Amino acid sequence: MGQTLSEPVVEKISDSGADDCVYYGLSAMQGWRISMEDAHAAVLDLQPEGNSKSPQPAAPDKRLSYFGVYDGHGGEKVAQFAGENIHKIVAKQDAFAKGDIEQALKDGFLATDRAILNGMHRVYK
Repeated sequence: MGQTLSEPVVEKISDSGADDCVYYGLSAMQGWRISMEDAHAAVLDLQPEGNSKSPQPAAPDKRLSYFGVYDGHGGEKVAQFAGENIHKIVAKQDAFAKGDIEQALKDGFLATDRAILNGMHRVYK
């Protein structure tokens, strides 16, 4: 697990949100870790990227919500990248626009892996 603090950081960061279909709540705590290594994403209405600059909310029976929790496993950078980007990358996939959500998730996760690897390559080059 790596280095730990002598006392846990017990302050919590909490958030919640709702629309006419879903209500969610979340809370995160650093605990014994040197820094907060976890990240999350909560998107109530995930729509295909690039549809328009201000998309209209999807009809309730067509709405897709996205929730993700990302554990840093010893570092926060990849978890932060995932929390800020995976849902956006998934929504950019051709399969997402076609309604094939399973394939969009697979393609989006692989595209995220490539983005992380390419980013790390640039950092250490």
